[in-house]
Amino acid sequence: MIEFVGSSYQYQGEILDQPEIIYIQDHHYNEESQHFPVQQLLENSTCDPILHTVIFDHVLRHDDQLTNYNLIFFPKFLAWETQNFLQQNITVDWTQKSTTFNFMINKPRLHRSFLLLLIDHFKLANFSYSFAWRDSTVEKNHMLMHTYNLHYRAIIEQSCNTVVSTNYVFGPEKAMDRGVRNGNIPNAQTYDGLLKHPVFEPACVSLITEPVFFERETIVTEKTLMAMYGGTIPIWVGGWRIADYLRDLGFDVFDDVVDHSYQDLLDPWDRCYYAVERNLHLLQNFDAAQKFVYSNKHRFEENLKLLKNNIFATRCHSVIDSLPEKIKKELIPKLSWLTHNDK
Repeated sequence: MIEFVGSSYQYQGEILDQPEIIYIQDHHYNEESQHFPVQQLLENSTCDPILHTVIFDHVLRHDDQLTNYNLIFFPKFLAWETQNFLQQNITVDWTQKSTTFNFMINKPRLHRSFLLLLIDHFKLANFSYSFAWRDSTVEKNHMLMHTYNLHYRAIIEQSCNTVVSTNYVFGPEKAMDRGVRNGNIPNAQTYDGLLKHPVFEPACVSLITEPVFFERETIVTEKTLMAMYGGTIPIWVGGWRIADYLRDLGFDVFDDVVDHSYQDLLDPWDRCYYAVERNLHLLQNFDAAQKFVYSNKHRFEENLKLLKNNIFATRCHSVIDSLPEKIKKELIPKLSWLTHNDK
């Protein structure tokens, strides 16, 4: 089996002359060149590229350039993160909702910068947040390079980032101009020790910016887990069909109060803008958001129950069970960290 980290992989002219199992860790889209490097590896094979098996451990759905290849979505990363949250033994308190929404921004990405400007554009207020940039300046020129939409260009040019940087750290993290390197500190520990009380539990809604913008792929990370542990209504700004994926697994994505029609718009800027614009009835109305959360506590508890049962580990085992023996043997050791009760 060939394994590599998708976020750092670059095609170097390798030639695959027989069917291979290719295991890709992390997200794998190159935003600068706007292509999938693994596609070059596949297309330059001397054998039929469809005979290769590509396994993703972060990507949960793909509706983009690789749809004709043999793809397997194996949510090992999400199962691992969920297990870490379970082992953290996090207690929850959803009785003190005092802000309308929250957001969390660490690494700079276009949709995260755009969210900062949309907050100003729509004059949103009463939010809790984590914004780990030492330099809070939004790089507008970089954003303008990636959209010709006159409306969005006007928002970028005329809006300002009014959000002040925060400093939620334990101590050993490395601060950068735009982001914080957590080192070996688990995300569950960061949530429990730093973000639970000031950012997530006070909020009614979470504006979640998962690490997908251009590509039509579904990726879910600890950001969504934190929103669920915080007892918040999730809205994904810039993601691709995350609500569909989680709904299919049994999660409540609160379709009766959230308009998730933004999730599959082809223009990634639309997926950001309309995630906010179509849900202003929540984001601009604290009383309505708070009332909904308090009146539907059981629904948030059911979502948390799915996490505590590690539905993603269950999904991993279902994927393995459906595969040929050759691939099963490669993937079973990937779950060796799970306890017997999680199988």
